Amino acid sequence: MNKKRLELLIKLESLVGNECYNANTQNWGAGGKFEGKGREFRYPLTVIGKDGKKTKPKPGERLSADVAATGHYAFGANQLHIIRALDQVLGYLEENHRLQL
Repeated sequence: MNKKRLELLIKLESLVGNECYNANTQNWGAGGKFEGKGREFRYPLTVIGKDGKKTKPKPGERLSADVAATGHYAFGANQLHIIRALDQVLGYLEENHRLQL
C-alpha cells in the first residue's frame, strides 16, 4: 500500500468514525427541525500494533501501513474492519468508475 493511499484511507476512516451519534439523544426539535449537529462523537479506531497488542491511536498519530491495515471498530464481540472495507471501496471505484489515485 503506497503512502498516498494509506493517507486517504486514514482520512476516510476519520470521516466515517466522526459520524457516530446516540439515537437515544433527542436530535429533533419543535416542528421536526434537526438539532443533532454537534452531537456526533468519534467512534474509536482499534489497531493491532507490531507487538500484537490492541491500541487506540491518538488523532493524527502516524501508523505504518501494516498497523493501519488492522484498523477496526470493536463493538461487543463484533468487529468492523473499516480500513480493509474502505480499501475495497477504493479498489471497486478504481476498477469500475475510473478513479485514479
